[in-house]
Amino acid sequence: MDRSLPETKRLRRDVEWALQRALDPGTVLPMLHRLSRLADVGSDEGVYAQRRLAELLADHHPWRAALCARRVLSVQPRDDGAWAILAMCHALLGNHRCAVAAYRRALDLSPENAAYAHNLGHLLDIALGRPADALSWLRSAYARTHGRTDVAVSLAHALGRAGALAEATKVSRRALRAADTSCLREHVAIAEWLAAGAQAEPKLSPRRPPSRAARAPWKRVDAARPAPPEPGDVVDLDSLLKKGLVNLPLDAKQRERARGLARDPAVESTLPSDAATRASVAAAIAYAIVFVDRVPLTQAEVAASFRVSVHALRGQLKALRARIELSTSQACAAVVRPR
Repeated sequence: MDRSLPETKRLRRDVEWALQRALDPGTVLPMLHRLSRLADVGSDEGVYAQRRLAELLADHHPWRAALCARRVLSVQPRDDGAWAILAMCHALLGNHRCAVAAYRRALDLSPENAAYAHNLGHLLDIALGRPADALSWLRSAYARTHGRTDVAVSLAHALGRAGALAEATKVSRRALRAADTSCLREHVAIAEWLAAGAQAEPKLSPRRPPSRAARAPWKRVDAARPAPPEPGDVVDLDSLLKKGLVNLPLDAKQRERARGLARDPAVESTLPSDAATRASVAAAIAYAIVFVDRVPLTQAEVAASFRVSVHALRGQLKALRARIELSTSQACAAVVRPR
């Protein structure tokens, strides 16, 4: 340890090292709390600690996470990521109007962010019952994500509620023709709802605020009750990764790093045979990339994309950590964020 550095800088360096190596948020929380106490208010180290605490606490302590996000914004009011975290915390707490306002601030600072636009549009449609106001945001997200499946579900739902049945049917049919089937049940429900004239709500569309188990307000997958694998499901890990990654806002390089980690011998040699557990392994690999690259997604959101529970994801995350430590240096580099 370099004793020539101030304690706060050493703590931040240790936290960054732990985040790159451990992949388990719980192991760094004590260090982050200590760093937040020692660092001067408004210092780089203090802001760093509050932002990371906001990210890591949001799943189980949204009120505390919101306080941390506000401390960041008091120093860096143009931090769009902090506004997005604050919005997600408000959504989880049921403060939907506050969540909408925070997402608008995030989009003012990062207007090209499709995830923010999707979240804002879906909140306007589902939580506030304003589908017409949601359409511009959902159309923008749909165009920027090239018709990603979960965005297509949200757009078709808002279009149907707004009375644009022809456009909603077109979006729904295009999504049903896509090769990806990760949101097949949702698309079928939307298609049947539209065919019936969009009178009653589709069965799989949530009518209540997001719960702790499924925090993302734009998700229609219940992460607390994972769907059991159907007979004949593909259990190849690479295929499971492809199906889950399509619903996450990762770029091509991040997706390739995830697939490269899945092909590592240390991971392949200990893979279970059943599809459900392999899906949890795929979710853990995806979250490893999300966590190291600081993508503003939570474990609940990643788990929902792979139709597994948060508990299953966390269990495989711990096992993945042990496997990586025994893996080659090249495999370790697959989950380390590029400098």
